[in-house]
Amino acid sequence: MIALIILLVLIAIVLLVMLDLYTAKKYFSTHAFERTFDQTSGDAAFYHDGEPLFDQLLTDIHHASSSIHMMFFIVKNDDIGQRILQALKTKAEQGVSVFLLTDRLGSYPFDQKSIDMLEKSGIQFYFLNKPRFPFLIYRLNMRNHRKITVIDGKIGYIGGFNIGDEYVGKKGRFGIWKDYHLRMTGQVVADLQHVFLNDLYRSSGIHQLQYEVFPALEPGTLQCTTRATAGFSLEALFLRDIQQARQQITICTPYFIPSAPLLKALLEARTRGVTVEIIIPMKADHPLVKEAGFHYLKDLIASGCLVYRFYKGFYHSKAILIDHSRCIISTANFDKRSLFLNEEVDVAIDDAAFTAHVEEKIREHIEVSELMTEEKFKQRPLFTRPLEWVGAMFSYFL
Repeated sequence: MIALIILLVLIAIVLLVMLDLYTAKKYFSTHAFERTFDQTSGDAAFYHDGEPLFDQLLTDIHHASSSIHMMFFIVKNDDIGQRILQALKTKAEQGVSVFLLTDRLGSYPFDQKSIDMLEKSGIQFYFLNKPRFPFLIYRLNMRNHRKITVIDGKIGYIGGFNIGDEYVGKKGRFGIWKDYHLRMTGQVVADLQHVFLNDLYRSSGIHQLQYEVFPALEPGTLQCTTRATAGFSLEALFLRDIQQARQQITICTPYFIPSAPLLKALLEARTRGVTVEIIIPMKADHPLVKEAGFHYLKDLIASGCLVYRFYKGFYHSKAILIDHSRCIISTANFDKRSLFLNEEVDVAIDDAAFTAHVEEKIREHIEVSELMTEEKFKQRPLFTRPLEWVGAMFSYFL
């Protein structure tokens, strides 16, 4: 009798979770902020190491004169976090309008004492995507994974780095940390500003700021398209990128858990002679993500796709290169969580010279990666096989 009651309770919980996810998906399909902006122009500096990126960010913060808009998935209260937060406090005390947004679960250790200290200096701090009813289960999983900074409305940052010591390679567990980020100027910065302001409004209700946040911007030399997604349109965008490829596809991602249509598109690309490269880390920073990825790699490797596992530290980079002429730098992983749950943003740059610059650095990272052949794939430990099955089963939430 007790066993039957337990079974019925478990069934009821599963049904409630499914109902929550189904109804929330329908609701957010009409309320989520997703937008592909018109192609515009700008200029970009490409960063692949945390130290120079944060040094430049701190310099730009120091020179800010009117506004600093900063949004990260994770902000840690460690050495690099304190350097950034102290710089923001100094500017706020000087009268610069400073907004700091961070995901509620991504930055869950951020305590009220730290928030009070920030707000006392004049920083306006808000958590993004607080879990609440209705749709509690869905909201727990729908994370704002965007990383955007806009300074004086003229300088924009977007990419994969969060704020924390591990992102500059100061955590022994991961060692060297590889990520990709852009510092942008020109007209494209206005699009990043629009994404930030929309997230600010949804988290705070602020919809009309009292200072100039859209200054006149000069055209740049690169053709840029900003794409903000929230779990509904990213798969279609990636499919279009892949299906347009005629020569080469390079995917850089820490978590490779593609949807069935994306996996099919990559296999079809190989049949039409496209070179497909996938760079993933050898280490894992979350349970089951590496094992779940193995589930999808077998057919790709058999079809001739080149799968590289970066072993000199941790590879957290998020980029897609198409035909040596299109470079997409993103906050999104090539996984189902980014495709169907997270709020993400990327910038697609259509420029052969800039793409070659990014590709040159990717080639250096491939040099310290292991090519996973069919033979090596077969030699993976036997105990990982059940974990691959479990990972694939729960891949939507990894």
